[in-house]
Amino acid sequence: MYKKLKDVLQNKENNFMMPFYWQHGDHYETIPQEIESIYNSGCRAFCVESRPHKGFVDETWWRDMDLILSEASKRNMDVWLLDDDHFPTGHAVGHISKYHPEKARWDIGERHVDVLGPVNGALLLTDERKTAKLLGIFAYKRTGEGENCDAAEMLDFSDRKNDRFVEISLPEGMWRVFFIYKIQEKQEFADYIDMMSEDSVRVLIDAVYEPHFEHYKEYFGNTFKGFFSDEPHLSNTWFSSHSEDPGMYERRLGLLGMAYPWHKNVFLRMENELGFSPLPFIAAIWTDIGEKTAKVRLAYMNAVTTLYRDNFTRQLGGWCKDHGVEYIGHVIEDAGAHKRTGYGTGHYFRALDGQHMSGIDIVLHQIMPGMSNYIHTSSAFGNNADPEFFDYALGKMASSLAHISRSMKGRAM
Repeated sequence: MYKKLKDVLQNKENNFMMPFYWQHGDHYETIPQEIESIYNSGCRAFCVESRPHKGFVDETWWRDMDLILSEASKRNMDVWLLDDDHFPTGHAVGHISKYHPEKARWDIGERHVDVLGPVNGALLLTDERKTAKLLGIFAYKRTGEGENCDAAEMLDFSDRKNDRFVEISLPEGMWRVFFIYKIQEKQEFADYIDMMSEDSVRVLIDAVYEPHFEHYKEYFGNTFKGFFSDEPHLSNTWFSSHSEDPGMYERRLGLLGMAYPWHKNVFLRMENELGFSPLPFIAAIWTDIGEKTAKVRLAYMNAVTTLYRDNFTRQLGGWCKDHGVEYIGHVIEDAGAHKRTGYGTGHYFRALDGQHMSGIDIVLHQIMPGMSNYIHTSSAFGNNADPEFFDYALGKMASSLAHISRSMKGRAM
């Protein structure tokens, strides 16, 4: 501690702040004096906020970035860059919808119907939406406890599907028939990259990272320090409306009608962990099917979160390392959203594995001095903040990850 105080008194301290420097594409003439103001405030770094700029990765953008980097270089300042054209990271400047619709993200969804047996040769209607691709049809006997089912009595009708109807016969009892689909719903983030796909994430690299390297090679690793991802998430939505929506932060497993993140390699990783094909038992991610429920849900979340880590964070971090810069950012952690899908990534530590600093976000009165013993009002989603999470758990998550990850060198943002 003495050395740190001595360094500060001798003006040898490092820079620990990098404010967002907002770009709208309409103040080119004032950029030098604005950067001078940042410098005079004591900050020796800033992060360029790209998202309000209407010409991102266009001519006006390069004009503005040329001047920003030149002015920062004169003052020996560090420049970071937000890595997309609008919130959250993953839009890839619209390149998925424009050029690579085949690389868009998918979800897995269910539709179910209850049938009282015995019944012979009943016809059930499948989903007619063009964005829904039927993966399988499975019937489970109801247990009589809530909406629970028993996978020990499961019947597979997947081989009898056609375009609109499936013919089934069921023995005596109450049965729930699940139709399992992979889907591409037209929702808020439908044109985003698939965070679990190496090829899809590469679209973001080609749209944003590579052009900046081509324009600014001479600054990479000195003035240009790296890229900042802001709140990327799995962003699943609803497929059918069987459950009450608890909100994007609470889109956990066990909600009938929810669409959960999907990629073809999810089932491969699940099978490696489970030792059996997951498809006949995948209904467990929506409802309780008995003793396999916990194992299937754990295998599903392991598959999703490791695919996210391997193909999104580690790919971006690896690209940055190979080009002499660093990769930083944070996910949405609010109220524990980081450990679920929806606005979360399912696993805080895996989601940031590959970054060169850990990261969290504290905004909108989520921490208020003197209120650490009370759940208090906040301007964030839900209008309140629990200090048990925001004051204590969240900061500890960031510091722990910074310490256990070699690439982060003890640094938390």
